[in-house]
Amino acid sequence: MAEATQAPVVEEVKNCPACKKPLKKARRFYRNGAYYCNNNCFKKVQAQVKAEAAEAAQDAQAAQAAEAAKVAEKSEEKPQA
Repeated sequence: MAEATQAPVVEEVKNCPACKKPLKKARRFYRNGAYYCNNNCFKKVQAQVKAEAAEAAQDAQAAQAAEAAKVAEKSEEKPQA
């Protein structure tokens, strides 16, 4: 019962997500819910996120085009009465 009343423990990030260097308390750069060692690392992570989003959008568009091609192919195969 005592365990249920305790607040969850949140671990603080100890390394920069971009370059994996240890973060020093005096020299931290906080943006978008994460700590980075400097502005360059933050921009590097933002560029990676943007590239991944563009790739995911392109994959989704290709999948949608393939699905549309399947639907068109099936409608051509049906004999018209």
